[in-house]
Amino acid sequence: MVLIWDHQRPPGGLCASPSCRNVYLTQGSGLPRRYCSRRCATRERVAAHRRARAAR
Repeated sequence: MVLIWDHQRPPGGLCASPSCRNVYLTQGSGLPRRYCSRRCATRERVAAHRRARAAR
């Protein structure tokens, strides 16, 4: 497994959402993932938007 990580990106990771922390697997090429699902990504984006609007 270490040899794979030396030349390629990791095969998965932890969800970036503090309320989730699920493990996900990277599938195929493309942009690196930060969240385990679209639902977690949307939840975090909406929360950031609401925090920004409340700070105005």
